[in-house]
Amino acid sequence: MFCVVFMRLDALEEAVLNLLLKDSSLGVKGLAERLDRSRNHIAKVISRLFERKILRGYTVVLNPLKILFDRSIFLFVKTNPHEYDIVEGLLGLPNVQSMDGISGEYSLLGVYRFRSPLEFSSFLSGLDRLMVVSRFKKYRLVEILTTFKESGFIVPDPKTDYYPVSDFDWKLLSILRHQVNPMPYSQSDLAKRLGVSQPVVSRRISKLRSEDVIIGYTAKVDFSAIGLNAKFYLEISVDPRAYLSVAEKLCEFDEVRSIYRTGEEYGLMAVVRTRDVKHYNQFLLKIFEIEDIIDTHSSVVFQEWV
Repeated sequence: MFCVVFMRLDALEEAVLNLLLKDSSLGVKGLAERLDRSRNHIAKVISRLFERKILRGYTVVLNPLKILFDRSIFLFVKTNPHEYDIVEGLLGLPNVQSMDGISGEYSLLGVYRFRSPLEFSSFLSGLDRLMVVSRFKKYRLVEILTTFKESGFIVPDPKTDYYPVSDFDWKLLSILRHQVNPMPYSQSDLAKRLGVSQPVVSRRISKLRSEDVIIGYTAKVDFSAIGLNAKFYLEISVDPRAYLSVAEKLCEFDEVRSIYRTGEEYGLMAVVRTRDVKHYNQFLLKIFEIEDIIDTHSSVVFQEWV
């Protein structure tokens, strides 16, 4: 005998998660004010969500157009379901942003971003070592040319071509991107981790925000807990004259969490979350009202690692 435990959220828990997805910098005080609850009550809700692993931490959303990544790619890999060491190896490669198990010819899809040619070269060397022991030895690299929307945040047009991110800035951003704790780090927490004063941290964060390097604060959550059970990668073929206009229209859909321009025949790649396959089909019908969309190809996500 066994039982299946469903994650049931009450209205307040769901409201907290949705607000944290949109702006996790609100903190307990901001959430309490928005939801008309006491700070103590909100703090207990957050702790409970974290203990249940529905809330998994926090991150910042960065503007890749300002950081000037040397290269950003999608990595498609064909594997056997029993090749667990390949998955672990891919997750261990430098600068992995996400890794999903998908349907179709390829069974894994990862996103990687590199700040220098040396980082990309190190990645390729690690990938080659993994392919030696892989059963299929088949993979495909697709370069990301630009990013229109990232993790629910529309990427603003850069005020300058790029922002010179210092080593200190990058250490600060790295900590902000990987927060596995019930509450976001305070500026005092960040200062202690970096060995500087709180005002230094405050000035650097303000600068990174004003320069649109940081474009948002969000939470890492189990999306199925808020009813978004299905995740898809959607490749979109577009009239070559209309990539920008189509991408801007797609950014307006809440279902579209991220959207990228690639150099492939299907030149737009979107990350889409919906309640289920039925609602995904309804979403597809809606976007085909955009006349410059020619064709689409969908991959269902079966498992998310990052």
